[in-house]
Amino acid sequence: MRINEALARLTLGVFMAAGISLANAASFDCTKAGNATEKAICADPGLSRQDEALAALYQRQLEMPDTGQWAVFLRRDQRDWIAGRNGECRRDTECLKRDYERRIAYLSHPLLHWMGRYVQGKCPHEGRFLDVTPGDAGQLDVEIYICPNPRGNMLLQGRNVLEAGQRLRVAEGGRCTRTFQFAADRITVADGPECAPALKGVYVRDPRRSPFEFEK
Repeated sequence: MRINEALARLTLGVFMAAGISLANAASFDCTKAGNATEKAICADPGLSRQDEALAALYQRQLEMPDTGQWAVFLRRDQRDWIAGRNGECRRDTECLKRDYERRIAYLSHPLLHWMGRYVQGKCPHEGRFLDVTPGDAGQLDVEIYICPNPRGNMLLQGRNVLEAGQRLRVAEGGRCTRTFQFAADRITVADGPECAPALKGVYVRDPRRSPFEFEK
């Protein structure tokens, strides 16, 4: 399947924004390509350029200031993505191009550095955890669960745009509005007067945990 014109323009824009020459090769030494996926990337100029763009975006995310343990989490997330890329696509260039398009868009999200699992208490044995993932149109998705049953005991699900001062408000039914105050590695939740159950408190990022995984 050919990459449509809109995606091609988006990818080109990412290359230009990252200061990447279209003549560049892959982000790694192709003479040392060690598996079928790396060899496929080196053999395809388009894939090589995508790999360069992704590597530049990844490095920018790692170097973001005042983000606490974000870099620790992102390195783990990138290793998981590479393992999935190699296992699912192998040498299939069209599969790889689609995977790179998705990953480039993901790493380009302006609020990506807030993503993660923030824990209150002694999860997974007790307490609660707050999952944050980037949404559409500059929004963040937030979900709060009871430990240790993350997918059976959801306490809250919401989405909104992060306001000035790194504050996010989530309105629920009735007159309940909760406030999420973001800071490096922690989110402070405040309950409005009509909110129940109480979810207030400080949730701390654990870079060993991911919002895409079940607690065990």
